[in-house]
Amino acid sequence: MISILQNEVERLRPASNELAAQVAEFVAAGGEIEEIKPPPPPKPVVYVPQEPPAPKPFVRRRVEAAPLPLDREDVREQARLKLVEHMRQLSATHTQTEAAAALGISRRNVYKHATMNDITFKKPERGGANNNYRRDQMGERDAKYAERIRAFLELGITRRQCCGKLAINNKAFERIIAAHGIDYPKARRGSTSCAA
Repeated sequence: MISILQNEVERLRPASNELAAQVAEFVAAGGEIEEIKPPPPPKPVVYVPQEPPAPKPFVRRRVEAAPLPLDREDVREQARLKLVEHMRQLSATHTQTEAAAALGISRRNVYKHATMNDITFKKPERGGANNNYRRDQMGERDAKYAERIRAFLELGITRRQCCGKLAINNKAFERIIAAHGIDYPKARRGSTSCAA
């Protein structure tokens, strides 16, 4: 046994001499010392990646394509056609006013669609848009407006201000002054009062 420290070698010398004597005695008795080859060095560990699993066969499924959404104009047109068809069904038993209430739209809208699509509604038994009572009522209202328009004309108020004070639109204003023969001049350019 080899030791770096000299006194350790000296300490183990008797055991070494005893072992050497036993070996010599074994050889003298006819024994043979067999030298065996050292085991081969261990093989280095080599990483071998596993093969990925085989892919599943691709099966193309037939999928029905979703229909494209309708354009906004198409949606409106379909809604309008549906409304017109519903109005046609109501026209046999309802007046325009009753149809407007049933459909939840204005009477003006019902009238517009009826004229565009040649739909005739049931005539009202009494009342309606052009009955005599309503015409008389509108005539009285227009006469009151005509008096006020004449008063505004004397004050020199413009047509636009007059419409604002009466809370009527320009078309109604023109109708009233034409029906009552009022000569209401238009405002001069660059002036806030009328030309009268």
